[in-house]
Amino acid sequence: MAKDTKERILMAALAALICAASALAGPRQEVLLEKGWKFTKADGEFSPVVVDDSGWESVRVPHDWAITGPFDEKLDHGTGMLPWQGVGYYRRTIELPADSAGKFVALRFGGVMARPEVFLNGEKVGSWDYGYMSFEVDISAKIKFGEKNDLLVKVDTTKMRSRWYPGAGLYR
Repeated sequence: MAKDTKERILMAALAALICAASALAGPRQEVLLEKGWKFTKADGEFSPVVVDDSGWESVRVPHDWAITGPFDEKLDHGTGMLPWQGVGYYRRTIELPADSAGKFVALRFGGVMARPEVFLNGEKVGSWDYGYMSFEVDISAKIKFGEKNDLLVKVDTTKMRSRWYPGAGLYR
């Protein structure tokens, strides 16, 4: 058999194995976490273990905390005179069925402005050092299946500079 034919057979066998493994794993499922979020702005240090969020604002993502203003003449006109610099926290619970244990579970963020840190049940599980790019956090080993899990995302725009309005929050 020619080398080229052997390579084609090998590639076809590999493709078949990948398809079979995907079929055994079951269909991929995506769940949008757009509702059920609580939000607060805070200055200084903050504990990722939140006991009482009753004073937090209920929001739906995408959410930009600064777009509602108020406008401030002292702020940069290029950024719309909006108070986009600060630290904000987004919180919600997530629950996956117990029979999902052992499956790959990730949180995918389309855009967070900026420098997000992601906490699950009070433990930091990921971060990203930018705001305009999507990122993913694998939480397979940290999520408690069949239980409520506390998800907290810290958003920090204090070290950012911009010549235009960059946004602030979980925006994608």
